[in-house]
Amino acid sequence: MKGMAVMNAPGYIKWLISEQSVRLEDGIAISCYKLDYSIDDDLFDEWALHIRRHYESDDELKESLIATSLSIEEYLKTFVIPQKSDPFGPTSRSNDFTEIMISDLVEFINGYTVPRCKQDNRSGKTNSAHGTDILAYKFHKPNHTPSKRDELLVIEVKAGLSSDSYEPISKAVADSHQYDDVRYAHTLNFYRKSLRYKECYQQANDIARFQRKSEHDFIMNFIAAAVISRENIPNNIVIGIKGDDLELRKNDKIFLIHGKTLMDLAHQIYERCKK
Repeated sequence: MKGMAVMNAPGYIKWLISEQSVRLEDGIAISCYKLDYSIDDDLFDEWALHIRRHYESDDELKESLIATSLSIEEYLKTFVIPQKSDPFGPTSRSNDFTEIMISDLVEFINGYTVPRCKQDNRSGKTNSAHGTDILAYKFHKPNHTPSKRDELLVIEVKAGLSSDSYEPISKAVADSHQYDDVRYAHTLNFYRKSLRYKECYQQANDIARFQRKSEHDFIMNFIAAAVISRENIPNNIVIGIKGDDLELRKNDKIFLIHGKTLMDLAHQIYERCKK
């Protein structure tokens, strides 16, 4: 297999604690999780490896080291992993760290499949691909034959790792409303082609199923997701915009992850991306 399309659950997932009582100030529910972490060198190293594999798979990394004659650390630092000293490096780390954490939440806690294509083999370390931030899907039937109860999640993600503001929540909802059939359809097509190139044919075929909505209908949910650096969240979040004003659609949902000093945490993890 040329690439790693399927990820194993990283150990840090145990630090994501569901807080079911958290709602907007007017009662609208949020899927809220606290990242209640501690300093753990082994888990941090595993987390860093999990993140690195989003950018370049193990097999691809072996080929790259042979081609460049660089050490693993030199190659990753020069060509793959955004560095604090790079122009837009901290921003890229923040955005990628957030998207990967939301992807892990959706896949390993909520039970959807998330194609890991967004950070893969970029033209530059900080060049983020356009299109939908995260796509996730779930088949109703075990054999993956189409069902109208199959689900596709179209997820807009906003990072707030350096702030305790709730603004990323409202921004994620607002930008989620900008999604149309063309935008997520292009991302689906890009992912299908990328997965086929990596010889991940089953996932490519799964994606193709969601490109045929007119032939086989399915449930579509639009998700607004944010990660903010706030240790504790009150039971009724006041974000300055009422739920009615957010104009949540029927199948809209809001995901929020929060925790202490998350930008510092992200830098600690990224500095360990050396293997």
